[in-house]
Amino acid sequence: MIRRSIDSLGEWIWGAGVQERPLFIRAPLLALRLVLAVGRDLKEGYLGLRATSLVYTTLLSFAPVLAISFSVLKGIGAHNRIEPFLQDFLEPLGEQGQDIAARIVTFVDNIQVGVLGAVGMALLIYSVIALMHKIETAFNDIWHVSETRSFAQRVRDYLGVLFIGPLLLFLSVAMTTTMQHAATTRIWLQDGLRLPPEIIDMLFGGLFQIVPYALFGVAFTALYMFMPNTRVRFVPAVTAGFITGVLWKVLGQMFGVFVAGSASYAAIYSAFAALILFMIWIYVGWLVVLVGAAMCYYIQYPSNQPLSRRDMRVSPHLREKVALQICAVIGETFYAEQKGIGLARLAARLRVPSAVIEDILSSLVESGILALTVGRRPEYLPGRPFDETSVQQMMEALRARDAFSARSLRHIRAMQSVDDVLKRGEALRAAALGKITLKQLAQGNIPA
Repeated sequence: MIRRSIDSLGEWIWGAGVQERPLFIRAPLLALRLVLAVGRDLKEGYLGLRATSLVYTTLLSFAPVLAISFSVLKGIGAHNRIEPFLQDFLEPLGEQGQDIAARIVTFVDNIQVGVLGAVGMALLIYSVIALMHKIETAFNDIWHVSETRSFAQRVRDYLGVLFIGPLLLFLSVAMTTTMQHAATTRIWLQDGLRLPPEIIDMLFGGLFQIVPYALFGVAFTALYMFMPNTRVRFVPAVTAGFITGVLWKVLGQMFGVFVAGSASYAAIYSAFAALILFMIWIYVGWLVVLVGAAMCYYIQYPSNQPLSRRDMRVSPHLREKVALQICAVIGETFYAEQKGIGLARLAARLRVPSAVIEDILSSLVESGILALTVGRRPEYLPGRPFDETSVQQMMEALRARDAFSARSLRHIRAMQSVDDVLKRGEALRAAALGKITLKQLAQGNIPA
């Protein structure tokens, strides 16, 4: 009875047709599905494992990253902005955070980038690129992207972020400080809107309580759009970015309460207590960032929310069935509308998670059965004339691509009778499917 109720609840949450439900049911249900999907990823341990890896890399690359940022800010006379930024980042650690920030700034200030030499500068840049590459790999894993940026792209993109990022940080802090002390704005509010001074002070106080959340939201939005080696749409990125910004500040306050009440850590670890708490906070920070990346992915691809990583493997029979359905839908759309179809629309038509069909689509594109357009919204089209391509040819191309990925197993020993049975089955299948073209399949005109 209980099991049946749980299954019914799961079907109600994850079942198809959520878009047809009333808005007052659809909106909370979509939010619940997002929370459950991210919670499942946390439970399975993938996000925690990536966060642990990033903690180690961050500790190794923290000083080089700050050294480069410090050099950029020092060139414009704004290097004193690093310590307030670090203090804000380490604020949950309390007084220990301020001490750590001061020590880090002193250490970075003692690094003379100009006298490191070619080898030292190369190692400095390499450690920074290694950190950024590890972050990209973690994001690509969340987005199920197998290809990373090339080395040339890494050097170009990562160093661009490291040189432009400190300037944007300086500008944002300067703009916030200027607005906070802008007498002109206060005069305009007081004279133009005729607001009393106490109302103006209340408005300014409320505004600048929101500003840190907004700045974190903008920073996370840029991170989620730039870091994965795939196209991330703006709406999912900005939604996940601002949710992550709020989550970061809230967890920071909670962690500050934890640190304030963790006198036992100082008693147990003595001088190492600050380092232990620093590492824990870095882990919590990276976990929050990766949770936001998972939210961004699931918002952009809601069809993947019910699917666990353990459920992404499909049987060969189901893989061929999905491939046939993909070709049928793409052919139908092409012959009826004279255009291609995107991944999200294709997943909605098939009612199959996009993470499942994306791998099959990649195999069909690489084998030449399908083609992918280049542009802001890539679409899939027939890669060869469907009226001249049989279902058997499509199956052979798909199998050949799969066999190439498992080429180390091609020389498996088999009895002659096993080979004879397989050849007979292939001959019967080729005779039956070789007469049906993909165009006939798409149009439903299967010959008797």
